[in-house]
Amino acid sequence: MVMRRSHVFDPEHIAVLDAEDRNVWQNPDEILKAVQTQPHFVAADLGCGSGYFTIPLARRVRKVYGIDVQEEMLSFLEDKMKKLKITNVEPLLSKPDEIPLGNESVDLLISVNTLHEFGDKKKIVREMWRVLEKEGRLLIVDFKKEETGFGPPVWIRVSKAEAVKIFESAGFVLSSVRELQFHYLLVFVKE
Repeated sequence: MVMRRSHVFDPEHIAVLDAEDRNVWQNPDEILKAVQTQPHFVAADLGCGSGYFTIPLARRVRKVYGIDVQEEMLSFLEDKMKKLKITNVEPLLSKPDEIPLGNESVDLLISVNTLHEFGDKKKIVREMWRVLEKEGRLLIVDFKKEETGFGPPVWIRVSKAEAVKIFESAGFVLSSVRELQFHYLLVFVKE
C-alpha cells in the first residue's frame, strides 16, 4: 500500500501567502535568480496559489501558466493580474496529479511550497518531466523537514534528500542546491 502524504493549503488563509514579511524569508526575485530566466521563456508555476511567485516570474519571461488545483486560488490570481495590469499569465485549473499542458511545452517549471501537497509525488514528477522542454529547468522550493514555527506539519514535509531522490529517479539532473532560512531550493535540468 502506498502512503499518500499530502496537505493542500486552505484558500481561506490566502492572505498569509502575500504577507509583507514573506519577502524577508522567501524573496521571489532572489529565488528566481537561481534559474537564470530568459525573456523568451515560457514558464509554469505549479501550485501558483496567490501568484506570489507567478507575478514576479511574469515580469522576467514571455509567458507564465499559473496552475493550481483550487479555483479560489486562480480567481485571486486573476484579480491580482487585473489590478497590476499583468497580461502574460494564463491561469489554468489542474487535477491533483496532472499538469494541463502539452508535452515539452515549457522552458521553466517552478513549484514553491507545494511538494508536500502532492499526493502521488512520482506521478506529478513524471508530469513535470513530460511538460518540460529538453534542457528545461525545474525549480523546487519547499519547507525543510524540521519545525519552523509555521507551514505544514513536519510529518507531511519532504526532506531535501528525499526530494532529490524523487526527482533524480525520474531522470532529472540536480544542478544546484541552496539552503534558505526555512526552506531548501533545488534546481534540476531535464537532459
